[in-house]
Amino acid sequence: MKKKVFSLLLASLVGVSALWSCASDTAEEDTEEESSAQTLTVSDPDYYTRFKGQNISINVYNWGEYISTGADEGTLDVNGEFEKLTGIKVNYTNYATNEELYAKLKGGAASYDVIIPSDYMISKMIKEGMVQKLDMDNIPNFSYIMDNFRNQAYDPTNEYSVPYTWGTVGIIYDTTMIDTPKEDIDWDLLWNEDYADQILMFDNPRDAFAIAEIMQGYSLNTEDPDELEDAANKLKKQKRIVQGYVMDEVFDKMEAGDALIAPYYAGDALTILEGNDSLDFVVPKSGTNLFVDAMCIPTAARQKEA
Repeated sequence: MKKKVFSLLLASLVGVSALWSCASDTAEEDTEEESSAQTLTVSDPDYYTRFKGQNISINVYNWGEYISTGADEGTLDVNGEFEKLTGIKVNYTNYATNEELYAKLKGGAASYDVIIPSDYMISKMIKEGMVQKLDMDNIPNFSYIMDNFRNQAYDPTNEYSVPYTWGTVGIIYDTTMIDTPKEDIDWDLLWNEDYADQILMFDNPRDAFAIAEIMQGYSLNTEDPDELEDAANKLKKQKRIVQGYVMDEVFDKMEAGDALIAPYYAGDALTILEGNDSLDFVVPKSGTNLFVDAMCIPTAARQKEA
C-alpha cells in the first residue's frame, strides 16, 4: 500500500511539474491519443481518491520556497489541496541545501517517503545506496518528461528519480546602485570591492564552487585537485567583502534592500523581483550552469508500512 502512495504523489507532482509545462508548449504537436490519455488521468476521480479514509500519511522533504503554501494572495496551498483531493496527510518539511538533506538522511535523524534533491546529490546517493529504484509502471506521467531530461549522467537509466524541475543560476542586483550595463555583467561583480558588505553569496559548496570554476576557466565538473584548490582560494579572497552566506535568506535581504548583489536561482529570482522594483536578474556573460532537481524515494523510507 505505501509504495502505491509514493507513486501517487510522484505521478501527481510530475503531472504539474515545470518539465511537463515545458513539454506542453508543444501541445499542438501532440497526438490525439496522448491528449486523450492526459484527460483520462486528470478526470478519473478514483485515481486520486482511492486512499481516502485510510488514515494514510506521507513524509515529504523538500527545498524551502519550492511549493506554494497559499500564503501569498492569489496563490494555491498545494499540499492542502492534495490532502483534500486524496485524503492523504502530507507531513512537509524543508531543507536549505543538498548537503543538509544528505546529512540528515545519512545520520538517520528522520525518515521520509519522498525527497527532491539536485542532480549531483542524486548521483552521490545512488552510489551510496541511499535511494531506491522506482516502479515506473506506477508513475504514468513520466511519459510527459522531455527527452532532454531523461538518461542524464546522475541517473543514466532513469531508475531512481523523476525530474521535477530545472533551472539556471544568475545574479540578482540593485539597478539603482549598480550602473554596469546588463549585457556586461559577469561573475566578477561578486568580487567587486566597491560593493563590500553589500554582497551575498551561496551557502552551499556546489553552487559557490561552480561560480569560481567558471571564473577560472575550469569545467564545472572538474575533479582536478589543483583546479579545485584554485577555486577554493578564489572564494577565500571574496570572503572579506561578503555580507553573508545565505540560501533562502536571500529573499528577505534582497527584497528589503539589505544587500545589493546576490547569486541565486532563476526561478526564485522572479519571485524576489516582484518584491522590489529596483532589482533585476541577469545570466552572466561568461555563462552559468543548468541544474535538475528530481524526486526520489530514500531507502530508509517507511517500507514496513507498505
